[in-house]
This record gives sequence, structure tokens and C-alpha cells, in this order.
Amino acid sequence: MTGKTPLKHSILIVDDEPEILFSIKGLLRREFNLYTAESGAEALEILREHPIHVVMTDQRMPEMTGVELIGKVKSEYPDAIRMVFTGYADIKAVIDAINKGGLFRYITKPWDPDELVDVLREAAAEYDRLVERRRLLADLKEHLGQGQDYAKRLVGQTTEAKEVNRYLENATQLLTRLQQQR
Repeated sequence: MTGKTPLKHSILIVDDEPEILFSIKGLLRREFNLYTAESGAEALEILREHPIHVVMTDQRMPEMTGVELIGKVKSEYPDAIRMVFTGYADIKAVIDAINKGGLFRYITKPWDPDELVDVLREAAAEYDRLVERRRLLADLKEHLGQGQDYAKRLVGQTTEAKEVNRYLENATQLLTRLQQQR
């Protein structure tokens, strides 16, 4: 046993109704590192100050809707997993959230507490998967770069070394394109 404590994922809950935030805190505080905000502006401030893994926001709020907030989160904090919840069946908001915000889930109020916890666990696992993918791509790029440096030193020696160098250059270009995708 290593004695290592598992990472508690950071979840930001945004809702203009304090009772909802209080209720969610009670449900999630043991399993997640929770942050709450009562507005989109407050949420953006928290995102600037803390590494947040999952953002779950109400859709209908004054000044900034959940979809507007999710759009900003997507452009400024692309690794954060984004979710919207609402008590109103607004199909346009659902479509906008998916198309503009790259939404992970759209949840309706009221929610089943067990289902909400399960969805947040899934979102946290998706965050871990994305972070691990990015780390593996960076490691692979570094490894290919080292191989390319080695092959360049051998270029003058053999035709095979030139082929290896060309192969590594192509692999590095493909990896760069892959890293640019999300």
C-alpha cells in the first residue's frame, strides 16, 4: 500500500438559487472538491483561481445563461468537462449547449441524487481520460523527437538512417496534428 490518497476531482456548480447549491453541496462534498457560484461571472472568477475538472451549470440565470457560460468555459478552459442542468425543457438551449459548448451531459431538474453522482463520476473519469491522453501524446512527441535527433546524427552514414529520419519526421508531423484535435 502506497498510502496515496486518491484525487478528489474539482467540481464547479453554478446556479443562481442558493438552495440548489446548498442541496448539491450536501450530496457531493464527501466525494468531490466542490466550488459553487451564483452567477456566470462568479464562475469565471473561480475558474481563473482554481483548477476545475467539471463545470455543471444551470441554464436559466440572470445576466449570463448556462450555454453562454459553457461557451466561455470551452474556449478558455477546454479540458474542463461541461454539463448543463435545468428545470425547463428548452430544446433550443439543449441544441445550443451541445453545438456551442461541447457538452458532456444535459441534465433535467429535478434529478435523482444517485444518478447525478454517477454522471459526475463519469464526467470526472472523462476528464482523467483526456488529461492522460494529452500526457501520452506529449510523451510520444518527446520520444519521437529524441529518435529524430539520433537519426539526424546518422544521416550521413547510411541510406537506412535517412529512411528512419524521414519516418520519424512524418510520425512527428502526424502526432502534432493529433495533438491539435480534441
